[in-house]
Amino acid sequence: MASRIIHLAIANILSGMYEFKDINRLNIGVTLPDAAAVGKSTEGSHLKFQICGLTKKTYDLTRFRREFGQKMREDDLYLGYYLHLVQDILFRYFMYEIHHWDSRVPGNVDRLHNDYALINTYVVQKYHLRNDIVIPDDFASEPIHKLYPFGFEGFYEEMQGDYEPYREGSLFFFTEKKADDFIDMAVEFCLKELDALKQGQPGLDEYKWGWKQGWKVPPRSLLNTTLNTRELGGYRIQGTECYTRMDSVWRSDVQNRPDEGDLALLKEHHITTVIDMRGEEDVRRAPSGFERAEGFVYCHVPIDEGSGIPESREAVPRTYMDIAMAKNMPLVFKKIAAAPGGVMINCTAGKDRTGVVSAILLKLCGVSEEDIVYDYMLTRECNQKRFEQIHQNYPEVDMSIVIPDDGYMKEFLRLFQERFQDVESYFEAVGVTREETALIARKMLHRL
Repeated sequence: MASRIIHLAIANILSGMYEFKDINRLNIGVTLPDAAAVGKSTEGSHLKFQICGLTKKTYDLTRFRREFGQKMREDDLYLGYYLHLVQDILFRYFMYEIHHWDSRVPGNVDRLHNDYALINTYVVQKYHLRNDIVIPDDFASEPIHKLYPFGFEGFYEEMQGDYEPYREGSLFFFTEKKADDFIDMAVEFCLKELDALKQGQPGLDEYKWGWKQGWKVPPRSLLNTTLNTRELGGYRIQGTECYTRMDSVWRSDVQNRPDEGDLALLKEHHITTVIDMRGEEDVRRAPSGFERAEGFVYCHVPIDEGSGIPESREAVPRTYMDIAMAKNMPLVFKKIAAAPGGVMINCTAGKDRTGVVSAILLKLCGVSEEDIVYDYMLTRECNQKRFEQIHQNYPEVDMSIVIPDDGYMKEFLRLFQERFQDVESYFEAVGVTREETALIARKMLHRL
């Protein structure tokens, strides 16, 4: 995300403050992630992956440390590569969070790239950069090439132009001051990271630095015909490097008329069991489109609790406890456990009944309360149109009760913890067996 010249400036400063073995290899490493292969993006070279129900992205630093940790200790090329990824995570924070950069505005990305070209001359001169990177003859045999098919030959030839004066247009957003501020921030950050690695500590937690894919844009439903279909995969299990499994459980609002694209997508992701928790009357009035869909197992498990609007804001968490204790709720979990493939759970809005089941599933897996609340609050964003329609049709309804509030889920989790201590005890109390609990956990976890 930061320009390659800025990466080199940071490396140049660091080389005067930290003892590297080979500055040339360090400089190759800090620029190599941007060496795109022909016809490919650099998503792969940056180890980008999706987390938090596909609503955030980050760089898989843990994977890089796992695969190249020994090489990082021996070879500055690999250490430089790692520092590039760290700097790019920091740059996103610098641009989007500190300076509120909006890449969605038409032309902004091109303008930023032009800023990079304009600022290069300033950075080269101020930080005393030299165009002296030497690529070894046997570079193509380096183990790093197992990671991504780099187009390094043309990349390093092209990079020579970064040292030539460029005068097209004028600076739009990324000014000289911003360049200096980021370089200073990145140097301080990288020194701490280098010290952590030297002490054998794990280093930066890329999960905590993940960013939302859209800048001020509500997350997109996974299905064309719904507002609130989402993944429960991609959430970090506390105290581990493991995540909840993708394509295991999806949560959704009602799917009355799924189109062919939706049906094909679900089958592609092996989501073939649908558990509909709407009440009997709701299902009679608006039958699920999956009831007769070929290739799907449709299960109607009516949960009447949570189908209405609570009497007050204070009553919402207690309503969630009523949902958890509904007489049919054990059957929902038993069907998740017994499903041969992935499962999609739904109620009407995918908010309360689905929210409670999702929270219990994530808690079973060891996901943090913070992330459980985050997942719950995504419904507030996804259902904006639904909430506007409810307000328009029923102006007398207190929308603060209807719209998700993080306090509702936090209080529900407190009440749940107070009564059951953990999900295993809850399952035992409501009649879900240990074998079924283990099946759910195996379904949702990469490693148990």
